[in-house]
Amino acid sequence: MSTSNQSRPRRAARVRYNEDSDSVDLSDFETRPQPQRAVRRRIQTYREQSSDEDTTETSSDESDSLSEEVLPQQGTRSRPKRIHKPSTRPQKRKPQKAGTRTVANPFSAYKRQKTRSHDVNHSKAKDAITISLPPNGRIPPWQQLPYQILVSIMRYAAYPLYESRSRPTASIHWLCSLSRLCRSFHDACTAALLHNPPLYPDVRAYGLIHLLQQDPGRLMTNYRRKIHYLDIEVKHLLARKSGIALADLISNTPLLQGMRLYSTYDDWRTEVWAQPGVRKIHWSYPPELFDLLDDNNVILKQFEWNGRFPSPTEVLETTLAAHSRPAFSRLQELSLLNLTPPDKSSDAEIAKFQSMFTSAFEHLTGLKRLSLINCGCLDESTTPMLPVGLEYLEIDNCSKLTSTALERYLQVGGSTIRTLKLCDNQSMSLGFMADVKSMCPRLQDIDVDMLYVDPTSYRDRDPLYDELLPNGPPTWPSSLVNVSFENMRQLSAEDAEDFFDSLVESSRHLPRLKRLNIKAILKNASWRDRAQLRKMWLPKLQNVFLNRSKPSGPAPVSAAGGHTKRASVSQRQSSRIAESLKRMSTGDDTGDSDAASSSLAIQGRCDVVNLQISDQRPAQDQFREDDFLDDEPSDDEEWMGVDREPVSTGYAW
Repeated sequence: MSTSNQSRPRRAARVRYNEDSDSVDLSDFETRPQPQRAVRRRIQTYREQSSDEDTTETSSDESDSLSEEVLPQQGTRSRPKRIHKPSTRPQKRKPQKAGTRTVANPFSAYKRQKTRSHDVNHSKAKDAITISLPPNGRIPPWQQLPYQILVSIMRYAAYPLYESRSRPTASIHWLCSLSRLCRSFHDACTAALLHNPPLYPDVRAYGLIHLLQQDPGRLMTNYRRKIHYLDIEVKHLLARKSGIALADLISNTPLLQGMRLYSTYDDWRTEVWAQPGVRKIHWSYPPELFDLLDDNNVILKQFEWNGRFPSPTEVLETTLAAHSRPAFSRLQELSLLNLTPPDKSSDAEIAKFQSMFTSAFEHLTGLKRLSLINCGCLDESTTPMLPVGLEYLEIDNCSKLTSTALERYLQVGGSTIRTLKLCDNQSMSLGFMADVKSMCPRLQDIDVDMLYVDPTSYRDRDPLYDELLPNGPPTWPSSLVNVSFENMRQLSAEDAEDFFDSLVESSRHLPRLKRLNIKAILKNASWRDRAQLRKMWLPKLQNVFLNRSKPSGPAPVSAAGGHTKRASVSQRQSSRIAESLKRMSTGDDTGDSDAASSSLAIQGRCDVVNLQISDQRPAQDQFREDDFLDDEPSDDEEWMGVDREPVSTGYAW
């Protein structure tokens, strides 16, 4: 009992120790007072004295907070020391930068305290970015430009307002900030922003509707007459119960010319991974929409139909009824998306679907631009039935489109086409290119991309044709301005040479060509053959088509008048005409044995001449060696022969 009454001695609090603490010379540090803390013992802090005699008092005060270190608490016990053996390898001494201080090893493991606020104020300000003035030293009077020119500049500089999946860009904020400079900028930026106003997310849509519902007579700007096109995201703005009402927008936009009701997953190239898992949106085109357009006397020039709302068959039925209305009587641009017959459809259902597809163009007599994206109904029977008189034709990701079907349509309706864009059509070869000169005499831009992306996996699809040029080398219309062929597949080395040679032979008949871009993927060709083709054809194409002339400098202006300037301009024009005639009438030796004796016409007007020949399997995202290399750690210092990490002694603390 006596032993139980005795109080047991309390165990002393554990004390943390620092290795080699007895080797620290405290004479090199001076104490600094610290505020009171809620602990039993005040922790002393020390500041290392500067060894630089050239530093001023201000610089030493600025670095006080960076040199503060917290000393470990002093204890009564000592832990076993680790004896470091000197390294036999020679140690390299790292050069020390000027103005830096060395800190003792026991204090290098502790974090430095944050810089105090008064130290930040003494830091040097960064050099301001200066923008050089024009050569004449005067800033152009941008605010005095005509209104339409300013609007065109603002729209060009701010495009696009949204990225993929409706992510807004910085252009929206840039236009709002720029509109505060002067009245002319305000009018131009407002017109550029509201030409196709940003409506996503719904906060912006509600704000715009509230602005449009106000009395225009009480506002400085009539915002209702600034809106010409509407892009509305269906899932968040229309399908939800808290969505906006189309009547509030259409009734307050008297100059409306086009509408686009879209989904964030419509961009097939950037959102290919999400296509199989896209859920159907339970929303359909309301009949009240077309009644509103007719009641408000809106005549549309552009419209887009989407098979997601809610199914392709219902959308085609709505399209047939809507195209006969007055609002669509002057439609010039039409886009059809995701119009593919349902799976497991019978032959009768597929025939009915194709009949509705071709009948949708009967009432559109003034159609000029047509875009068909992800339309599985476009095949041998429906392609020749496309409308005639188009100037722009885009066919993207239509897997059943063949070169024969496209050629049959171009023989009838290709005489008016100026832009032809063909991308991701798995069954289409370039057989139609053999007669494209006679079928499309007004063709200016041709853009072909043969990358076939499979949404169900992370690899591309193989083409469904055996030969890229089954009808021989292509022919080229004389009106061409832009020629671009990407990822040319099923191409042999002989066909590639015929393709390149057709361009060189037609150079004298291509005076307007400004851009030439070719990327070919050869089959059954070694790397030596590909290197030989690049070595031979890239210099030849550049010698024939590339514009090597330097831009002319500013012309001098006399003080008496503008006679010197006009004479200089006339002289430059005469020199350009003479140089162009000389190029068209003379030729250079390209080094090829077959063309050494013949004279080639030098076109010399292309700003871009690009040729890539490889056997790399095309993919949507190309990964290279740099994508798999890790950056070297910035704190990976050179080893000095001594390990800084303490050896584990078994203690938990």
